[in-house]
Amino acid sequence: MDIPGRIEVEEGATLVLTWEDGTVTALAAPALRAACECAACLGPDGSPSWMGDAATVRILAASLVGAYALNFTFSPDDHHTGIYPFDRLRALGEKLNQGRQ
Repeated sequence: MDIPGRIEVEEGATLVLTWEDGTVTALAAPALRAACECAACLGPDGSPSWMGDAATVRILAASLVGAYALNFTFSPDDHHTGIYPFDRLRALGEKLNQGRQ
């Protein structure tokens, strides 16, 4: 499992993970919120169902979950039940960056 050497939240807008191999993953708060896979956020078919206003999403807090994941509290809804394993965060960053190329 990849483990970030550095974890930063920049102004509540972006999660920046620096991995031990030097790779940097930057994930915008709305992308993280939309990717939540907790029971409250998944639709009946297992796909994410959150449909909030992306322009208002901020990361209010980030905390470690054991040695394998992060948990976030998001505004404006104070959502905080999702667990984001490090390998999933890295894959999400790679997927979002591929879409920009």
